[in-house]
Amino acid sequence: MTIELADLLAERIDDFPVPSADLATARSAGRRLRRRRRAMVAAAGATGVAVVAAGIALTSPGGGDAGTVRDPSYASVGALDLSKGARAYADPGVTVHLGGREFPYGELEWLDTDAVATPQGVVFFDAGRPMLLDARGDVSRLVDGRLDAPNGFHPTAKLDRDGRLAAWATLRDGTATITVRDLDTGDDVGSTTVDCGRCGDLVIDAIDQGAVFVRDRAGTRTWTWEDDQWRDFAGPETRVADARAGVVLYNGPAPSNPSNPGGPGDWRPVAGAVDAQLTLDGRYVLSWSSTLTPTTPGDPPVVLPVGPAAMGDSFGWYAIDTDGSILVATGRDYPKFTVYDCEVGAPACDELGPLRPKGGDPMFIGVDM
Repeated sequence: MTIELADLLAERIDDFPVPSADLATARSAGRRLRRRRRAMVAAAGATGVAVVAAGIALTSPGGGDAGTVRDPSYASVGALDLSKGARAYADPGVTVHLGGREFPYGELEWLDTDAVATPQGVVFFDAGRPMLLDARGDVSRLVDGRLDAPNGFHPTAKLDRDGRLAAWATLRDGTATITVRDLDTGDDVGSTTVDCGRCGDLVIDAIDQGAVFVRDRAGTRTWTWEDDQWRDFAGPETRVADARAGVVLYNGPAPSNPSNPGGPGDWRPVAGAVDAQLTLDGRYVLSWSSTLTPTTPGDPPVVLPVGPAAMGDSFGWYAIDTDGSILVATGRDYPKFTVYDCEVGAPACDELGPLRPKGGDPMFIGVDM
């Protein structure tokens, strides 16, 4: 089974807007970083069009024997050390750092903000098909069989707080299948289908406490796989930014139905920025500064030892790593940054090394912040 390179590129660049030329306002709420990443992917796609014109096709991972990846770009990259977290970050278009190693960007360019770093490796999409780059450095298919070319379908993948269960969506014949898989065992713990045509507005926003948060143009619903039930959560103006340990970080109007009969208790909504993140225990919000805001009123904030204490004090980019620590790329002189790995509440951070990006702002794999 083969797919034309044009289809693969379409999955990456469909629906991506042209970057704004107004850099003065682009950083607000993380929009500049998203646009810059999308522009970078589009530029790579323009280069690839010449390859399509030459009549070259890629072999799809979807055909043939299970576990076999024929695309030569997925040759093993060698063992990765994920014991201290994935530590996955990049200088877009130049280098990728993952599992204690550094790679030329071209070797891992398929790792982007739609991917998700996990303790088992990185889940990413190839032409709408979820794949896993594991700790051995090998790539395997997570879903076999024929799938539709995405054409605007970008559901993302999400990981639960324990780092074991991953949720994603695939598309075939106008029907989306949402799957929750135990990455430790390789077993599916639940799946359901949604009839949505091209499904261009279907997005998985979070997975937590037995529920997957699924958004489309009608709003956000939760699907609980234990009882296979769908429940309304919020209207179309509300965005779920993250969900951890029963805490739901949202942007926009308050959720209309925060009840969670399928879980240990009702959801606890906390308002925040659309590109903010929750720590894995749900206790703090991470949003564009080194000051972690508590989700429980009255609790004190936590300030990381590195990075700006408030947005605008200096440059800072952030991500929650797979082990619960916080990755920080910071520096006062753009673009002279240093990347740190910080345990919440620890007096010091581990310095991972310098980062002098040439391809745009620092990018954390799977994080649109």
